[in-house]
Amino acid sequence: MALRQHDLKNTMLKKISLDEFTPKTGETKDVMVVGFHIHEQQAGKDLYKFLNHSIHEIRDVEVSPNPNPENYFMVFVEMDRNENAITNLKGLVKEIENISDNLDWNISTLLSEDLIDLESEELNNFVQLDPEAYLSPDDWRAQKATEAKQQEEEKLEAEAQDNSNNILEFLKGSSLLEAGINDNQLHMRGSKDVATLEIVNFGPAKDVMSELGISESAVKELDYSLRKFNSMLGEMKAIPISEYIVVFGNDDNILVTKMV
Repeated sequence: MALRQHDLKNTMLKKISLDEFTPKTGETKDVMVVGFHIHEQQAGKDLYKFLNHSIHEIRDVEVSPNPNPENYFMVFVEMDRNENAITNLKGLVKEIENISDNLDWNISTLLSEDLIDLESEELNNFVQLDPEAYLSPDDWRAQKATEAKQQEEEKLEAEAQDNSNNILEFLKGSSLLEAGINDNQLHMRGSKDVATLEIVNFGPAKDVMSELGISESAVKELDYSLRKFNSMLGEMKAIPISEYIVVFGNDDNILVTKMV
């Protein structure tokens, strides 16, 4: 007898397994295994019959003969791995909802430690759709770690470049004829002298000094080198504070440096 609407209500979990089992109809790179959790074996057999007449393209359907360690039976569906796989999966689930509940379906996969909502765009980040680019879970994680590291390096490089640009813009208020930054060292040329300093920090004076744990109470006497440096800066001032040389400009920012 054909299944009617809601005949399998309250028989299924909302969790769907994806790519956690090995296919029988082909290689993992070509075939996705979707697993539905069922409370009773008979309900699993009913779902098996229903899916065998699905309007969606599937390769195989199978019911587990025994319950899993959580005491649920599994109905496994094998589907082609391709760019339409997620769309096909959603369509299959929508079809199943005709005989089950409208559940808040979520996906468990080897590529994510967390369950992912079936309708979330995040799902695309944890499902491999291209058979030619398919990677084992370990290789996939290694690739993602490499990509994340590269992105972080690019982010830090961009931030460093922005910081360098901000420092050079800050120094436009000085009398320096030329200033450049290379490998975190600030190279400056005045009308008579040159100087090189190591950059420690740059930004709003209150925040930077708090971060470095220094205060103006630790100001030291200017020596000959710093007096020459101040003459290069013009209206800007370089003051020795603790072990640092702090350059003050005409705004709220300061440049904290060290002698090279």
